[in-house]
Amino acid sequence: MGLLLCLFLGMMLFMRLTAAQVERLSGGQGIADLTFGISPSEVSASLSRLGDTAARFYRFGFLAVDLVYALAYCTFYRGALRFVTDKLGISAGKRRALTALPVIGMCADLLENTVLFALLGMSERPALLCTAFTVFNIIKFVFVYSSLAALTGGLLCLAKKHLS
Repeated sequence: MGLLLCLFLGMMLFMRLTAAQVERLSGGQGIADLTFGISPSEVSASLSRLGDTAARFYRFGFLAVDLVYALAYCTFYRGALRFVTDKLGISAGKRRALTALPVIGMCADLLENTVLFALLGMSERPALLCTAFTVFNIIKFVFVYSSLAALTGGLLCLAKKHLS
């Protein structure tokens, strides 16, 4: 678990550094997929303000790092949830449901990134794709943060169990 945690945190740092590079190249424009519930019109406006150099780096640099980051957080959260649910003696059905949370989050993240990759290659940004991006963004955040909440709750239950 320690190695998975280190890989997850290392990828998080690397992802934040590449996001900062996009922001520098664009003159302060942030990363659309790091904003929860960004509206379709905000997606289009945000991507339009990037500029060519920032959009190219976002598309081929940041999204490549974000792909690996999604795999890293999914692997860590899933493994940690599996460990905690095993230690707590949670039933197999509930364990499967809890360990599916980060997988669903990662799948939504990958779909969000796929749509974003397409949008970054277009001068005109179709409303349907911007809406799809928003939907995948919300699903990603809900399931990834649900994974974190379930893991935190499980760790608190484990701590309580060991202190009793």
